[in-house]
Amino acid sequence: MSESKSPDNDDEIALFQELMQDVKPLTKPDTVALERSSLTPEQQAARREAAMAAAEAEEAAALSEQVRDWIEPNDPIEWRLDGIQDGVFRQLKRGHYEPQATLNMHNMRVTEARIEITRFLKECYRTGVRTALIIHGLGLKSQPRPGLLKSLVNQWLPDIEHVLAFHSAQKFHGGMGATYVMIRKNQNVKLATKEQNRKR
Repeated sequence: MSESKSPDNDDEIALFQELMQDVKPLTKPDTVALERSSLTPEQQAARREAAMAAAEAEEAAALSEQVRDWIEPNDPIEWRLDGIQDGVFRQLKRGHYEPQATLNMHNMRVTEARIEITRFLKECYRTGVRTALIIHGLGLKSQPRPGLLKSLVNQWLPDIEHVLAFHSAQKFHGGMGATYVMIRKNQNVKLATKEQNRKR
């Protein structure tokens, strides 16, 4: 047996529908599904290393493999950024700053050497190394003429970020077949130095 609607009910329903006719139903808000990375920590580390290697290769690509100015095997090489004090440069030249890291480029092809020197000096800066030694050899038998790698090192170093100065090494560090490189302080080293000075 069905219930009959009273006239009052019909009036209320009609009034409600009239009041609600301009109201639009709420739409479901847009949602973005956040997915957790499915990579393992080892895969994430490998991805970061690959990205860093790509960045280093890009930086190295800016260094030309064509020698602009040839350096004779037994001639010294030197350069310094404006602002490097004479006394500091003299100390570097005399080997008074003991190298904290060494890159041996013997038997490297030019393309490999270009990437390695970029990577090495970037890592020196990151880890706070201030003086490094690059062993490039004299290149007495290099082709197309002697002094190939040495000439390129002389050409590349001023263009590599964070390099402040360089000079051919003393005999006890390899002589004309090696070069001292002075590297800019990174931010952490600067803060540590400030802290030490503050405590004195």
